[in-house]
Amino acid sequence: MSEMITVKVKDQYSNEIDALAWLNKLKEHENESLSLFQRIDHILIDGEKILPNIELLFESKSSDSIYRVVEQII
Repeated sequence: MSEMITVKVKDQYSNEIDALAWLNKLKEHENESLSLFQRIDHILIDGEKILPNIELLFESKSSDSIYRVVEQII
């Protein structure tokens, strides 16, 4: 099962919001060298599941927003 965390994301207009992020589990042969951002499978904003693109940005299909994860909220 994936781990869920809360992250702060910033859109292209520099608005910051909190979002839920699901992390991929590390496989046995993978080490801890992957950053938190590389482990994110998807984020959830306003009920929309948003997948990362190759640049690790999250582009909403239901709005014009493009999000970047800036930090984990502890």
